[in-house]
Amino acid sequence: MSNSAAALKEAVEFEKKALEKYQEAAEMVNHQETKDTLQKLTSEKQQTIESMHWIIMAEAGKIETEQPAVQAEGEEPKSGASKCPFSGALADMGIDITKMSKEEAMEKMGDMSKIFPESSDS
Repeated sequence: MSNSAAALKEAVEFEKKALEKYQEAAEMVNHQETKDTLQKLTSEKQQTIESMHWIIMAEAGKIETEQPAVQAEGEEPKSGASKCPFSGALADMGIDITKMSKEEAMEKMGDMSKIFPESSDS
């Protein structure tokens, strides 16, 4: 596993722990505005964690890449819109996640601890 993938995996583990604490705090806060803000924050953090799994998979070489299709003259470029905020960066790496269903992607991704078994938890 590359050093970058290992560092990213460790960062995701910290993000998951932070997410748990934000969720725990959201259940205990007194003010509705605080609760709403924490719920928004947890939603964004969950999306970040999901996005980072794609990046880690790419860095670890666990995603099959393909060359981007050549755009015909006069043809509109295909939209790279996706839920993953890193889909553009992944597309630049030759990874088209728009062709995968979420289930297919999660199946490919699997349990991150199985992808990186040699890493040590601190």
